[in-house]
Amino acid sequence: MSPKVLRIVATVALGYALALLPVVSAADEPKPASPTDVGDQKPTDWSKYSYVAEAVGEIVKADGNRLVLRVTWYETEQQRNQGGNNRNRNRRPNLSGRNNNRNYRNPYANNMNRPRFVTTEEHHDYDLEFVPESLVRNKHAPIKTNEKGERVNLNQAELNEARSPAGAPWYAASPTDLVPGTIVQVILIRDRKIPIDKVKEDDLRVKYALILGHDKTPPKEDPPKGKANTKK
Repeated sequence: MSPKVLRIVATVALGYALALLPVVSAADEPKPASPTDVGDQKPTDWSKYSYVAEAVGEIVKADGNRLVLRVTWYETEQQRNQGGNNRNRNRRPNLSGRNNNRNYRNPYANNMNRPRFVTTEEHHDYDLEFVPESLVRNKHAPIKTNEKGERVNLNQAELNEARSPAGAPWYAASPTDLVPGTIVQVILIRDRKIPIDKVKEDDLRVKYALILGHDKTPPKEDPPKGKANTKK
């Protein structure tokens, strides 16, 4: 075979090789993970419930069925004046949207959510039940460490898993994370069958308990009313 023919054959062979290269490279690339590969879940069905209100407070205690939320309320000069003979003072504020004027302490809000002309502040504890759909969520992603105990980043599949179910805010947490002193924003709901003007305190349920942070000095349970605290 003459050198000219060899050059032509080599050129044609090289052309075929270059044409096939992108196809081979594409086959070697990893495919994007499908939703099922990252633990995707259906959105939680909240159709049986309606939003009522929200509040920020500290966890006094919690388990898988309920939580006790301590809310610190501010009383303004205007509210004090409206109290007249103080009949309304020291009365526990209702958490429902009708009476919840958002005058509660929020350490993560500007000026701690403190209104102007505050005269006093006092706390009240609220016993709030979960529903089967209730979710505890954390503002921060879960911490992952390697075998040396060093913090490492979550991969995309792990982040997607932590964010599930779809539509829920922030990252998944557990009622076991609601230790005393945990500062949470609680989203309150009611059974849709209960008219808004008929909602009572005992009708309120927890939709989300959103973990904002932790208090270095966890609150202690208040002594039962009518009994002196003999603990020293």
